[in-house]
Amino acid sequence: MRENPLKRSVLLAAVVGLACLTLALAGTLAPMAILPKLDLPMLLGLSLLALALDAYWGPAPKLSWPALLANAALGGAVFALLPWCAGVTGGTPVWVLGLAGAAVFGASALLYTAALERIATGPKAPLAPAGTALMLFLAGQCLSGML
Repeated sequence: MRENPLKRSVLLAAVVGLACLTLALAGTLAPMAILPKLDLPMLLGLSLLALALDAYWGPAPKLSWPALLANAALGGAVFALLPWCAGVTGGTPVWVLGLAGAAVFGASALLYTAALERIATGPKAPLAPAGTALMLFLAGQCLSGML
């Protein structure tokens, strides 16, 4: 499993599932609380969290277009189905979440993998994957309010 290029999709499903469970429980236990909505920065944050977990789990996979396209398609399915099943879509159509999730996860996987290949610090800088994810998340804040 450590060398499988689709482990990113499995980690994304785990991260998004945990986020949807948290949002559903918070909405049930505190119905008057203001919860975050699933917009593009939230999708980007969940994607980058899964990618950072993947970077810490094992060796970073190389850029491969077939694996990138498969991960993007599976990421779109994850972002469409899990929030819909948990009931936390917030009125956004499922197909919009799926297309946006596929685009965001595909683009973030491409940029994150390219950045990690570029810096390639190894064991000398253990916080480099987390810092790269944070910088990509901050760069993606310009997407707020677009979904």
